[in-house]
Parts: sequence; structure tokens; C-alpha cells
Amino acid sequence: MKNLIVTACNDKYEDFLYNDWYMSLKDNVNLENIDILVIDFGLSDSIVENLKKENILIKKASIEGNIVNVRFFELYDFLKNNNYNNVLSCDSGDIIFQKDISNLLNSKIESFMAVCEDINSPMDIVLNNDNISDDLKKDIKDILENKKMINAGVIFGNRESFISLLEFIINNIKDLNVWGLDQLLINYYLYKYGFKELDDEYNFIPTTHISSFDIKDGKIYKSNGELVSIVHNAGGKSFFRPLKNFGYKNNKIRLNKTLVKSLRFVYKIFNRNKGV
Repeated sequence: MKNLIVTACNDKYEDFLYNDWYMSLKDNVNLENIDILVIDFGLSDSIVENLKKENILIKKASIEGNIVNVRFFELYDFLKNNNYNNVLSCDSGDIIFQKDISNLLNSKIESFMAVCEDINSPMDIVLNNDNISDDLKKDIKDILENKKMINAGVIFGNRESFISLLEFIINNIKDLNVWGLDQLLINYYLYKYGFKELDDEYNFIPTTHISSFDIKDGKIYKSNGELVSIVHNAGGKSFFRPLKNFGYKNNKIRLNKTLVKSLRFVYKIFNRNKGV
């Protein structure tokens, strides 16, 4: 049975999706037993045509709302109607594959596998609203207290576990336009029901991972000389992304050291005030 790599994208990041995310995936990952699904949130006709020429599956989004939330509804619908073994769900506008990760996707995954961040970003402020019930809000705080944050940008899991997670998310997001709640719900669910923590090479974020690394010829290496498998230039807005000129086969990638130091300082102050 085949496995699935799924992402979602709109026209804002469609060039990066095709030229960087997909091309790095195509060049560096063994896709022999893997289908690729892109959930389309307004991609241009030309990009869709290019993706289809690469035998990539396209699912046109049919629900309105923030892409970070609606993607789960669309993926749930797809998985309920298509049979796969394992699934890799990942972002597309800020991720590059540098090494083959098919061994993980083709392995026996008991539930989920994901990477935890060394420095937690201030996600608790998302709970200070009415988007989830008070009972669940309290349970989330209890479960996640003193826990490292799982980054939801790269998650491996088996199909049945994903379907159960997606059902939980769908049932607990009241406002599809809210930001950040998906990260907390995923963290809560995975910590409550179990996951395997992966090495940060499978979702390396310069801002929240303290491992030292080097940039050589447009590639990210750990300090021991090992090539990082998945580089995640996370940051929400372009201003907050730690790697400048980020792209596949771009020899001009550089680290914004001032930004990284500033963000880490803010995160540490926030977590210290929380008592973490």
C-alpha cells in the first residue's frame, strides 16, 4: 500500500511550492511508493498544470477560512475516501527537503512521529479567547504544562491515527479564521495519545532549535557535518523568518542572527514568566 505526502498552498507561496518545496522533494526523496497531494487554496492555473504534469494529486479546497485550519477538513475528507498506509503532513511555503526521508514514511508508525522545539514560542495566548470550550482549555493547559512544543509543520503518522486527530481538530475549532489554535490542539492530542519524538534534523527550525549548524553552498548542515533532512524556515511572516534568501539550490542563503537572538530572548522571557 502506498504512503502519502500532503501539503496545502495558495497563490502567495505557489512559486516556492513548485520550485523549492516540490523540486527539493523530487530530487532528494525516493518517491517510488509515495503519492503527493496538494490541497489547492487558490493556486494559479499554470502552477496546477505543472503539478499535474508531475503526477501530483490536486484537491481543490471547498471550505472558506484560514488555510492552517481548513486544510484539516480537506485532508480528513481525502483520507476518508482514499486508502494509504502512512501520511506525512507538512507545510509548503517554508520547507525544503535536503535528504531522503522515505525510510521514515515507509516504516511502521505506531501513531505519530514529530519534532519538538527546544525553545517554546508563546502559543498560550491563543487560549485566551472563546474558540474552544473552557473544559478543553483547562485540559490543554494541564496536559501541555512544562512540555516541549511539538512543531506541527512536519508530522508523520499512520492513516487511522491521522483520521482520529483530524476528527478531534474538526470538532474543536469553532472559528475557521483563528490563528495558532491548530498547533495547540495537535500538541494536546499527541501528548495525550502518544507520539515518538524525532531528531530535529527532520524539522530543523533555526529560531527554536539550539543545535549549532552551518550554511555551506546553500545547504544547512549540523555542526557535526551531517546534512539536515528537512529545513523549516518558520516564522509566519517573512520578516520573522530566520533564513534570508531561503530557497532550493540558492547559494545566497544566510542567517539573520539578530532576529534569531531577539526572538529567542522574547521566547525565553515569556516562558520564564510562565514558570517553565
